[in-house]
Amino acid sequence: MESDTKMTSDNSGSKTQLITSTLTLNALDWEKNLKVKCRVIQPCNNIHEETVIILDVPVKTPTVEIRRPLEGDNAVLECSARDLPSGEVSVTFLTNTGHQFPEVTYVDLPRGQSTLITRFTIPTSHQKKEHSFKCKVQQSPSRDWQSGFTGNIFGEPSVEVLMVPNTGKTDQTLVCYGTGLNPTITWKPTSVETAKTVMQAADGRVKVSSQINAPRPKWNEGEVYTCQVTDLRKSVQKSISVCTASEPITPLINLEKPRLAAAKRGSEQITATCSVEAAPNTKVSWVLNGNVKEGSTSQPVDKPGSKTQVITSTLTLKASEWEKHQNVQCLVKQPCSSEHQETVNILDVPVKTPTVQIRRSLADVLKGDYAVLECSARDLPSGEVSVTFLTNTGHQFPEVTYVDLPRGQSTLITRFTIPASHQKKEYSFTCKVQQSPSKHWPSGFTGNIFGESSVELSVVPRNPDSEAQTLQCYGTGFNPNITWLAGSKEKNAVAQETTMQADGRVKVSSYVTVPLDEWREGVVYTCKINDFSTVWKSISDCKVGEHLAQPPQQYLWGPSFTVMKSDGHAPVTCLVIAHKVKDFTITWRVENRVTSQGVIPESPRNHNNGSQSVQSVLMLSKQLWDKYDVSCEVKHRCINKAQYVNISKIRDPKRPTVQVFKPSDSDFSDSHDSTLLCLITGFYPADISVHWGLNGRKLPASRWNNSPLGSHSSGREFSMHSALTLPESEREHGAFSCIVEHQSSSNPIISTVDSIHASVINSVPSVELMKARDELVCLVDDYSPSAINITWLLDGVKVPHKHTTRPAKGPDGKFSVKSQLHVLASEWAPGSKYTCLVQHVTGSYTQNISKEEIIEQNIYYNENLSDAIVEDTAEETWNMACAFIALFLLSLIYGCSVTLVKVNTARPARPFHSRDFR
Repeated sequence: MESDTKMTSDNSGSKTQLITSTLTLNALDWEKNLKVKCRVIQPCNNIHEETVIILDVPVKTPTVEIRRPLEGDNAVLECSARDLPSGEVSVTFLTNTGHQFPEVTYVDLPRGQSTLITRFTIPTSHQKKEHSFKCKVQQSPSRDWQSGFTGNIFGEPSVEVLMVPNTGKTDQTLVCYGTGLNPTITWKPTSVETAKTVMQAADGRVKVSSQINAPRPKWNEGEVYTCQVTDLRKSVQKSISVCTASEPITPLINLEKPRLAAAKRGSEQITATCSVEAAPNTKVSWVLNGNVKEGSTSQPVDKPGSKTQVITSTLTLKASEWEKHQNVQCLVKQPCSSEHQETVNILDVPVKTPTVQIRRSLADVLKGDYAVLECSARDLPSGEVSVTFLTNTGHQFPEVTYVDLPRGQSTLITRFTIPASHQKKEYSFTCKVQQSPSKHWPSGFTGNIFGESSVELSVVPRNPDSEAQTLQCYGTGFNPNITWLAGSKEKNAVAQETTMQADGRVKVSSYVTVPLDEWREGVVYTCKINDFSTVWKSISDCKVGEHLAQPPQQYLWGPSFTVMKSDGHAPVTCLVIAHKVKDFTITWRVENRVTSQGVIPESPRNHNNGSQSVQSVLMLSKQLWDKYDVSCEVKHRCINKAQYVNISKIRDPKRPTVQVFKPSDSDFSDSHDSTLLCLITGFYPADISVHWGLNGRKLPASRWNNSPLGSHSSGREFSMHSALTLPESEREHGAFSCIVEHQSSSNPIISTVDSIHASVINSVPSVELMKARDELVCLVDDYSPSAINITWLLDGVKVPHKHTTRPAKGPDGKFSVKSQLHVLASEWAPGSKYTCLVQHVTGSYTQNISKEEIIEQNIYYNENLSDAIVEDTAEETWNMACAFIALFLLSLIYGCSVTLVKVNTARPARPFHSRDFR
């Protein structure tokens, strides 16, 4: 490569010359070459070369750090590098904002030297808290090594105060740490430093420490020590005391409430104890119902390996005083801490009233512990209670059991063995659960568990198909045992069961099964109870019959008069209903004389309810029945007294009243069967026969239904009814008869109704049109059924009318109706015609009238002026005069004027009543 060569000058006193050659390249070009050689060629001589490395390669990656020196100016930074390559490097300083200071230091490291330290003073303009700094060591434009950034060395100072752990008996050591550019520490209150350190932190900030000893008494009293750190004319501080330096200690409080159940009398002194593990200098006090009380507090004891002390405080009061308070509190106050408390209820209040029972355990009896009692309580409050046992004489046994029930447990069972001295029949026992001298819950008393034994013997109901009878025996006592005897021989039981009764006495049940034949022979069975004494009871079939056999139900009825009428005999029937009818005999008496002639016995019948019945019939002649009383005597085989029922023929019968009621028209009009009802009342005796006939022919029994008999309260009159069905499908015509036969009448008693369908059979109406003063009257009668419509027309045009009556039903079952039309003579034009239009299921019918057709008529009244007959008498003046007189009289009587006319009709005029025209 060519270079610029300059001949300088001869070297005086020497044969040599000085020659200078330079090679100029771009810096980037230099970086591309590892080394450069300077070659010298002399005339007549060999070539000589000198080689240098352009950029030395580091052995390992250089490390660059920026820091502050502890001594000297506070604003000086040091850039420290190691493992650098030899050769020239430059050192520059920069800020976190990217600003590079113009001061650049160049250093040519000789071979073998790899470290470099360069100092830089931060300009005042950059001594601000927002700036941090770093340095860069550069070998070439593209190769450099940088440090990390310092911290904010001009930032705010910081302070930290710590307590050095010690034994608690010496003075308390406190250490304060301050960090900043050049921090200083002062203490309040002023204290003597026992140690001090200054060190440089990695981020370039200085950290100083100061240590003092706080006197133990003042420290324990809570005196506050403040460490103040000042830097760059700014100060920060932090305080410490025993309250802030120590972690809060939660005291452990164990409060033992007063044991009131242990006090037999309210005057006894009882103590509550509060044991506390807490910080030193802790105070313990008591609170009863909001009132603070001082107790007796022991000297605190340090707990080994802990910062706590154990303190015990007690509060002693009379038992009667404790009972006055609902709860007690142990109040614990630690230095630098809020109060803590533990509360216990002196006497817990039960959620509901406790129940206490005294009993004997069957398990104890079966193990042979016969004299053991159990006191069982439930729903008890938590806390201590005592259990004592007492006798019915008031004696309290000295054995007392104390139980402390934890919260959530409300039941208690305590056992007690009755001393031999009290195992006597006159004693019963109770137990008492006591919470305090004045609060306790007693049980009831046991029975006299050492009293006399008792025995019960009974018969178990037998299955009708069984061939054996079971007997049951119950024995009650302290520890009863059962023995069975059949006659005088011992018999084995088939089953035995032992139970404990609520009164504390043992109940033993035992069963034996005996052959049914042997039982019915009357063998006596005995159940014997062995306990403190021996008791027994015997039983047999007849003994059971005396007490268990229910009186039989006995019914006696005489002959029906219809039966007597047909064959002349008088059968009298006796019915007996009982559990076992075979145990009964039936005897007949006529006029109090026993008879067996004409007796017809029947076999017993079983019923679903378990009962049986048997019937006996005594066939008498009509003459004997008419003359004598008859009785039926029923007697049980184990009972001497018989049961009697008497009967005789009724001597004073009462004749029934018979009435037949037709069905209503609505019944006929509906599409279903209708009913004729026959009511029979006031008859005696009850024996009666009822049937129906039509036109003298008896109707089949399937057509009617007879009701049961109803009895009057006196028992001397009966009533009933019979309903005859009238089929809707066919309407029978004629006379229906209700025919009644009774002892009171030798002939049937008959009630008959006729024309029952007249009101529903189509019948053409009769229509008459009459003229009265200021109105027309249309009379329609003798029609059926009742539905009909009447319309008025004037010259064929419909006009509103005054009134139409509701159809009236006559005795013959047919209907009549009247319609009135208000007409003024002045408004009736000559030639105009009024029409009455009648519409019925049988057809439509009309009657017309005009003004020219009106003919005056005569009216004749009978002596009562009740009926009037209209007839044509226009030719006779006398009759006309009479008619006018009649009209005058009617106007006086009824308050209106009436003009009668006769119109031409298809049928002759009917008689009508004067009230038709009102």
